[in-house]
Amino acid sequence: MITVPRWPAWALEVLALVALAATALGCGAPVYNLDAPQGFVRYEKKKGPAFITPDGVRLRARTERNYPKADLPFWADAMERHLVARGYLLHGKRCFKTAKGLEGCTAEFVLPHAGEDWVLAETVFVLGDDLAVLEAAGPFDRYQKVSASLAKAYLSFEPAP
Repeated sequence: MITVPRWPAWALEVLALVALAATALGCGAPVYNLDAPQGFVRYEKKKGPAFITPDGVRLRARTERNYPKADLPFWADAMERHLVARGYLLHGKRCFKTAKGLEGCTAEFVLPHAGEDWVLAETVFVLGDDLAVLEAAGPFDRYQKVSASLAKAYLSFEPAP
């Protein structure tokens, strides 16, 4: 088990509210094509595809404005710095190209939640004026079991025509 400082319950509630507000403030969501990772089932959300495993590992897609307009290295670095500054522990990072040649970067972070370590994985793609963000999260041990299938699914990502 990875040991990281424990946050008080109120801090996790604040983080949840900030994440909810950020999602609500995101711009209109284009439709994405993404293969369901092995072991996940798809369900529909108003702002894009979402997937879940029977034991609660979740994956969803959302859109943010590419503002200030920047490239993938900028946004991957900004995302990492933002989360590390808020107490998340960087666990790993990799950049890749999808089957259609779109460049993306995934960073995995570990954080304490409800008495156990959780993984939050953020994958970002730059799509002109928008950023597509794929967020996967779940308890560390459960996430580790599906991390390879998530990485494979990310290779299928593309904006719908």
